[in-house]
Amino acid sequence: MPNSKLEPREVRITAREICIGCGADVPAVEGPVHRYMTGAPGCWALFGELNARLATTAPLREARQFSVDAYAVQHPGSPNPQAIQSVAVHLMSLYSYLELGRPVSAAPVLLQHLASAKGVYSWLTPPSFDGVQTVADIPLDAGDATLIAAAESWARSAWQAWKAHHPQIVRWFERWSSE
Repeated sequence: MPNSKLEPREVRITAREICIGCGADVPAVEGPVHRYMTGAPGCWALFGELNARLATTAPLREARQFSVDAYAVQHPGSPNPQAIQSVAVHLMSLYSYLELGRPVSAAPVLLQHLASAKGVYSWLTPPSFDGVQTVADIPLDAGDATLIAAAESWARSAWQAWKAHHPQIVRWFERWSSE
């Protein structure tokens, strides 16, 4: 005899999509996106959640810089002046601390300085981000040390994706960093 008392069961179907910027598998949601970076609303929302988490404690400031730079270079947008400059300065920021060993804490001042050079950078054809870490790989609920390590790993992965353009990035850095 069939059980006439069926318990309600929650069925949750979550739509997913691939971010057009970084290639991450993200929730398919309606919502805002960045003004000139090309990406899915779900990816932008994940980045917003990550930034909120990284704003909770002072030790997470480095992780915030890693993630801001990584997100920016993985969502290059289209060849317009703002997108060109954004990718260029964030790649140079990654170069400064990942390759030159400069303090991550110096990156905001460096970014401001590099961004003051208007119209001097050129479009770099974005690489494939297949197999590269993305914002979707960052464990938001992890402890501070794990979160910092994950953000740094993401930054390194994003930097390596642009390897074909490293010589140009170094030339820009040497010309425009004044360091």
